Amino acid sequence: MKRSWTCFFLFIVTFVTLSCGSSSQSRHLQSITVSQTVSGHQVQFVATGTFSAPPTTVTPLAADWMLGMPAPPPNQWTYTLTTQPYVYDCANLNPVNPGQVTAFAPTDPSAPGSGTTKKVVTATLAFSCQ
Repeated sequence: MKRSWTCFFLFIVTFVTLSCGSSSQSRHLQSITVSQTVSGHQVQFVATGTFSAPPTTVTPLAADWMLGMPAPPPNQWTYTLTTQPYVYDCANLNPVNPGQVTAFAPTDPSAPGSGTTKKVVTATLAFSCQ
């Protein structure tokens, strides 16, 4: 009888311990920051993501990039993620100020490398070639 209670107690302790580690919300992307480095005529951008659970900060963040500010949020975002820096070459383009670069990524960190989603996080950084 004592052995049965011991096994039952161990089962309950194991169950409670395992259930405490889970949460009702899964890990998700909360924000993005964009940093830039200038080398000659090239401006290189890298995205850093902040998540709701560890690892909370990821650099480089797999993101999609666009020049300028995105239009009002569409119903579906089409994306292709890359961890490679986004590079803007000021020498090969008109010397017009491009203005801004925007990084965006799905909120779900397990989203496929390309596809469509309704939930993204964006970050925009203004820059100049002059």
